[in-house]
Amino acid sequence: MPKSWETSSIASSPSKSGKEDRFELKKQIGLWGGVAVIAGSVVGSGIFVSPVGVLAGTNGSVGVSLILWIACGLFSALAALCYAELGTTIRESGAEFAYLNVGYGGPFAFMYTLCFLIIISPASDAAKAIVFGTYLSTPFYPGCDPPDSAIKFAAAASVLFLGLVNYVSVKSATKVQIVFTVAKFIGMLTIVIAGFTRLGMGDPVGITNFQNAFDPDVLAGITAGQVGLAFYQGLFSYNGWNKLNYITEEVKDVGKTLPRSIIISMIVVTLFYIMVNIAYLSVLTPADMLSSKAVAVTFASRVFPSFAWTMPVLVSLSVFGSLNGSLLTGGRVLFAASRREHLPQLFSMVSVAHTTPAPAIIVQVAMILILILPGDFDTLISIMSFVAWIFYGLCAAAVLILRRKYPNIPRPYRVPIAIPVLVVLFAIFLVLVPLVTDPQLAYVYGIALMVLSPAVYYPMVHRKFRIPGMDAFTAFMQQGLEVSPTDWEDDVIREEHED
Repeated sequence: MPKSWETSSIASSPSKSGKEDRFELKKQIGLWGGVAVIAGSVVGSGIFVSPVGVLAGTNGSVGVSLILWIACGLFSALAALCYAELGTTIRESGAEFAYLNVGYGGPFAFMYTLCFLIIISPASDAAKAIVFGTYLSTPFYPGCDPPDSAIKFAAAASVLFLGLVNYVSVKSATKVQIVFTVAKFIGMLTIVIAGFTRLGMGDPVGITNFQNAFDPDVLAGITAGQVGLAFYQGLFSYNGWNKLNYITEEVKDVGKTLPRSIIISMIVVTLFYIMVNIAYLSVLTPADMLSSKAVAVTFASRVFPSFAWTMPVLVSLSVFGSLNGSLLTGGRVLFAASRREHLPQLFSMVSVAHTTPAPAIIVQVAMILILILPGDFDTLISIMSFVAWIFYGLCAAAVLILRRKYPNIPRPYRVPIAIPVLVVLFAIFLVLVPLVTDPQLAYVYGIALMVLSPAVYYPMVHRKFRIPGMDAFTAFMQQGLEVSPTDWEDDVIREEHED
């Protein structure tokens, strides 16, 4: 059990006593499993839906929309590199929770935990599940939009199924991730080949789009608020670059595997995203894209109408894999927070039979299902992106704080100092511009949750108030779910020169 929830396992050494007999999460994820987790989590619904939102946010400008896709990929990669240093220095699962706990202290880590549990994770995953349900239901309702009931039933069914897979086995979930990652890249490659072929044959739509990519009349109507919201849409497509950091303790040779997985994944995903957008614009006019509810399906109906039905299937597979990646990693945040007594002890327990954080996965699935019911895709993206980038910026700043606070701890990977500075500035832009130019009620919910979190942290975590009957409930659930606390030692932070 932890010595103190205020410290973290920075650069800790393996236990020398009986490690082979310890009950803990197992290191089962290597380089290509790590690449599959990141790339498979990133590539989901976004690239098949968000091109419309990015184009709308740039007033229909082809050139600016492509620049935004490149910028979103670049800044996501820079943020991911900051996390590569943090993840190889703080070798503790939970990503943002662990980094904020060390960099800023328990209150900030707890604030993130609440936001992750209530907003960030379920909003992102509910949005993915809704897109999955939409694309999966579309072929069964030719000529009309599928009803909400069908969409949400398919969405809920996918979450329940993947929750079960991740509950039963990390290896099975990782295999699912690898298979669906391959499938989604095949789907994107199909779009790229088809679009580039049409452009090479001189398709007049594509030629016109790229000749007028920076039409002055179109550029004149773009506002800063529009650009900020367009960034939200584009960044949603790249969301997932931090997923491997959630499961650091289950990664083999994390000092090498984590940064390599991040670099490979982000380069490949960014290149594919840019090519897919060029392919779309090689066939569809900006007006066609802006009027489409499913741009990949509209693209397929133009390029190969006889096989257009295959595109909803490929998109569904892509979203399914991304959702699996979120469920594979997201429960580890609740697991890590509970282990440090920021959440009920039950969430820190692991299935004895399956060695998975079963209670945390169950809660994660329940929260996603709740947000699927009233779920609106654009609202879910806005609130998730707004809240998430506040914490991404804080974590990037934590790179600078930790270098000053602990200059001598081992850092297997060091990011150039300019990168966290750029990420922090970009995060500030992402948070302030939409808040000032296009305030939404969803942002108020996120801010209110952060402001109120200290009122919960002080009695429940700092003062360790125990809810009457919670111990009995925990014991009952522990027996029913057959889960147990893990063997975990929180090593005190030590400088390199200390033994």
